[in-house]
Amino acid sequence: MSSPDRGEVSDRSGALERRGASDRRPGASTAQIVVRILEVLSQHTDREHGMTLETLCSLVGASAKTLRGHLRMLEEIRPFGRRIGRLRKADITDALAPDATVGWYMEPVLDAAQVRLLADSLALSRINADTTRELLDRLQALSGVSGGDIAIDQIAAPRHYNREFLINIEKLNDAIRAERVVRYRYCRYDDSGELVPRVDETGRIKRYAADPYQMLYKNGRYYLLCHRHGLANLSYLHVDRIRELELLPENEPLQRRLDDFADVGRFDIAEHMAERPYPMGGPAVDIHMRVTGSLEPVFDWFDRPEVTPIADGADAVGVRAYDVHVRANERATLWWALQYAAFDYGTIEILEPQSLRDSLRQAGQSLVRRYAD
Repeated sequence: MSSPDRGEVSDRSGALERRGASDRRPGASTAQIVVRILEVLSQHTDREHGMTLETLCSLVGASAKTLRGHLRMLEEIRPFGRRIGRLRKADITDALAPDATVGWYMEPVLDAAQVRLLADSLALSRINADTTRELLDRLQALSGVSGGDIAIDQIAAPRHYNREFLINIEKLNDAIRAERVVRYRYCRYDDSGELVPRVDETGRIKRYAADPYQMLYKNGRYYLLCHRHGLANLSYLHVDRIRELELLPENEPLQRRLDDFADVGRFDIAEHMAERPYPMGGPAVDIHMRVTGSLEPVFDWFDRPEVTPIADGADAVGVRAYDVHVRANERATLWWALQYAAFDYGTIEILEPQSLRDSLRQAGQSLVRRYAD
């Protein structure tokens, strides 16, 4: 997107003034004037884009004397926790925006970088395009004038969208907050890609119950961390595959609380997920590996790896070797290691535990048999 020049900024101010003149309501009450000030500043200003008192008068439809008094009052009380003040030349000297302007402004709820981060997350989520665009519009409304510069040209909407997805998120949030058991149907994909409920051996649709603990975003998927009744370990359910979700009555308590899964003290969700390159049940174990070449596969997937360069470990062309220790779920690490088996910028060899080496060897033998011809 090209940066606006002075003429474009001037044209924008002129357009705002003309629109303000058409919207002006004579004889507005004090409350109406204050509300209009807040509307104008929220929509058309931010930390790097101020508005002159003249333009503000035109848009609000009140005199400069009247606005000065209201602006001073708003500057003191910080409505909705948002700062209102004046930008001077010194305030915008180091501004990132090329069209930064002085004048009165209202601090946005979210700045442009925060909105961009949330907008990109929305664009990659599992909700449909219309809902995504509606949420993006709401996000942009919270970021002042800079929000209008955030363009999402393509939205990766899923072909087979679960229409219960958003309402399920709301229900799960309520269940987690109130510590309520949930009952639901869990779906799989049929051969056309449609979500269909899982069935038992007699063909009857299965109903599941679970103790919900937290919703988590991992590897482009939204998961529910929970204890599914009848299982010993934690489960990670794809939220977009849940249907007919209901909260059970309060007199049906959780079978297990999240802290019951902690070895000692409180269960640390952040640490638990950091130990799983893929969400999988079972304990985390100490894993020792030798990595040559790029360390990107290690640092991209593990939060706190211990990496030690191996002395005299470089090969004939100078590629470095490293001794690496991580703590992670064994099966999740198996999947991680397999995806880098054909890595172009280095090699990964699991040294310990032996059980993981055995699993990798079995996977390799299976691949050899499958692709032998």
